[in-house]
Amino acid sequence: MKSPSLIIRRLVVTGAIGCDLVFNRGLNVIRSIKTGHDPKATNKCGKTSLVELIQHGLGRHAKSRREWYFAPIADEIEKLFLEIEANGRVVTIERSLRQLTAQAKLHDGVFAPGIEGDAGTLASIDDMSDVMLRLLGLPKVAVKQHDGTIAPLTFPLLMRAFVLHQEDSFGSILGKVQPEGRKADVVGFLTRITPVERYTLEETVGQLQQQISELEAALHAVQEFFVRRGIKSLLEVKARHDHALKAAESARNSQRQVQERIKSAVRSEAERGRIDTLTSEILALKTKSADLEQQAANLKSEQSRLEELVASLATDRQKALRLRTSQQILNSVQFEICPRCLLDITDEMKARENTGRCGLCNRPIRLASDVVPRTAPRPEDIDMQLDEARSILRDVTREADQKQAELRMTKSRHDHLSIKLDAETRAYVSPEVDVLVARSQDVADKESELARAEQLVQQVEALEAMRRELTDLEIKKDQAEAGLKAASVPDRQRIEELRTAYQAVLHAVRFPDLHQVEIDSNSLLPNINGHLYMHVGTALKGLATVSYHLALLDLSRGLETFFPTMLVVDSPAVGDLNNENHDHLLNYFADLQKPYEEGIDPKIGRVEPDWQVILTTRRSSPALEPYVIETLSSAKMLLR
Repeated sequence: MKSPSLIIRRLVVTGAIGCDLVFNRGLNVIRSIKTGHDPKATNKCGKTSLVELIQHGLGRHAKSRREWYFAPIADEIEKLFLEIEANGRVVTIERSLRQLTAQAKLHDGVFAPGIEGDAGTLASIDDMSDVMLRLLGLPKVAVKQHDGTIAPLTFPLLMRAFVLHQEDSFGSILGKVQPEGRKADVVGFLTRITPVERYTLEETVGQLQQQISELEAALHAVQEFFVRRGIKSLLEVKARHDHALKAAESARNSQRQVQERIKSAVRSEAERGRIDTLTSEILALKTKSADLEQQAANLKSEQSRLEELVASLATDRQKALRLRTSQQILNSVQFEICPRCLLDITDEMKARENTGRCGLCNRPIRLASDVVPRTAPRPEDIDMQLDEARSILRDVTREADQKQAELRMTKSRHDHLSIKLDAETRAYVSPEVDVLVARSQDVADKESELARAEQLVQQVEALEAMRRELTDLEIKKDQAEAGLKAASVPDRQRIEELRTAYQAVLHAVRFPDLHQVEIDSNSLLPNINGHLYMHVGTALKGLATVSYHLALLDLSRGLETFFPTMLVVDSPAVGDLNNENHDHLLNYFADLQKPYEEGIDPKIGRVEPDWQVILTTRRSSPALEPYVIETLSSAKMLLR
């Protein structure tokens, strides 16, 4: 098995401004040139923008929209399409350049205009790490932090080793990666200097550590509970429980004895007769009260019905009287003039009514307004009905009042007998009842004490179980840590191969006064001439850092690692790097490609490179010129 292959084939940005770059295998140089005599004219051309776009396409999270690198031009760009080849599979990643948290879309195959309309496969930004790891065939691993929590080695974190952003990468190896030990985790995983088995054990140890911490906290809380109650041992708690159990049982036995005495007590005949007589009378009065309540309710209902009838008849009487009065009034009216047109009514018109015709309209009279209908009731008949209904209502009301009075007397008698029965009963059983109440209270108190004692026993038993569980977890953790310690032993041979590769790169770039190179087996960071690489001087620190990443790439080409055979380098001229060393570094990049110009790779015997380097630079050299795929300037920027 070889190291994973990752090739960036094409990068397309759409919108009001955009770009379309095609990349090759091997070396790809994007150079910026100055216009005029301004030495800063090579800035802001788009070199770092290219690296930002690559990182965005490969799934890096943006910190915030305000801090987004392309925030000033966010309204002018729309989407990014990054066509990659991962272990031989071509995939086009589509990401929005406006909605930074929008889902990415993965299209199988090469980029083509209109591809955004294809269905593709959606993936959240959080899931993009897993997607890239699967595409490259890298295992998903994590490392344990000091508190036992698990920190995954995500693809954006691993990407820091082979996509070098100028702002983050040249101040130190894996600059800004925190904590410092995480750098060794990343380098150890990618180079496989650290065995893969270590990461599984790290997760196991972390989980056990968290379980132990949670159990210790719970154990401490229970112990504090016992201390506040003055409890020192399990034996003491069990002794309290046994004492409470015996006391509760004794109280229950005493209560049962009083209950038996009450049940078996002998009453005199006179006492039994008085109580039985009172009980019978009370039951009879209850029955009589129920009958009287039913009768009173029926009479009340009948009273309401009669009251409604009397009201209805009174209304009908008023209507009949109004009808008779209106007939009399209308019959007495003699019209001399028409009430509408105010013209005189002639004798001829009056004579018409003698023959059954209307004196006004001359139509036959079938029904006049002053004729009382035949079906209209007479006031005399209504008066008779009204008198009869009122008489019945008075009788019903009187009977209902009698029933209510009888019911009150019955209830009063019932209440009196109930009080008397209660007094008779209390006089007989009160002493024993008082004793029974006292015994019941004693039983309740003893059972409450027993319940508290049982709760303490359960808590002590749970405490002992927690201690046993804690002991088991600590044994498992010790065993896992022993396995982790054995699995964490770095591969010495790989460290030596990384040291050799790093030394070769430093020689190739003609690192000044190079005498000795070592790789620390714990941090996996280099020492140069007996000092940490960061202490070689500001001018050479960036050179030492870039050379280390070039050594990682060289190692991945010759050995089976998890480091993709790709490197993106964003303008490596940092600090006070002199032009001579800068030129040697650029020539080293060109030397990587030279063997393929002759038709063969001396390492793997292939004509076409199986690796890729994308280099952005403001300085060039004759050896680098053939590999320049794009030239940028203030007049020809990347996004245009």
